[in-house]
Amino acid sequence: MKLRKYCQDHLKLLSDFYGNLYLYLEIVLLNPSSFAMQDFINTIQQRLQDPLPGIEAQMKMISNKLAAPLGTQSRFKVPETHKKASVLALLYQKSGAWHLALMQRPESPFAHSRQVSFPGGGAEEGDMDESHTALRETEEEFGIPKEKINLLGKLTQVYIPVSNYLVHPFVGYMNEEPVFNPDPNEVEHIVEVLLSDLLDPANRKIKEIEVHGGVKLPDVPYFHLSDKTIWGATAMMLSELAEILNVD
Repeated sequence: MKLRKYCQDHLKLLSDFYGNLYLYLEIVLLNPSSFAMQDFINTIQQRLQDPLPGIEAQMKMISNKLAAPLGTQSRFKVPETHKKASVLALLYQKSGAWHLALMQRPESPFAHSRQVSFPGGGAEEGDMDESHTALRETEEEFGIPKEKINLLGKLTQVYIPVSNYLVHPFVGYMNEEPVFNPDPNEVEHIVEVLLSDLLDPANRKIKEIEVHGGVKLPDVPYFHLSDKTIWGATAMMLSELAEILNVD
């Protein structure tokens, strides 16, 4: 009886071992992209929990004319009368490569007319917290159900003096390629950016940029991504995101 039980126990151990080995081989060898995806996601999530690059990373993408007159400290000082907003950096895989979804806003009389930005907007009364604002706005603007988005963490907040918004940027990802159904009142078109392009230093440039009202700002740092000029608060948040994503 003891010999029979001994044999049964060892057969079970061997069965469990080879069952787990088969599962591992199926994940890693037969579906390597799935394994690599989860490894990438885990790394990003951990980096978002560690101390963030913060203002130092943001300052790399702000023009001296905007930063110097007020100084670093006062430029990032948030008045008590500020309004709250949230945005989402949505990551996903497409054709075997990681992408980030941005949007170009339509023509409007407002300061951010036709600028490229993250999906997002101001907090509303029914929002439970800043992350809920980001997910709700993304669903409204991109047409992606918030249940399909997995939040990984949060970047450093950014204050925008021209609109008096304190923006809370979140990072999330999807397990599948998104099907966009953008709101034409909010989105002129979706701007899909390869993460490899975001991380390429050659896509960080400087030029004169004309803003709302015809005012021209000299020597403005910007990202040249998907044939778009991305500057201002969005570029500042992208700069910090790029440092988080640079896992090499």
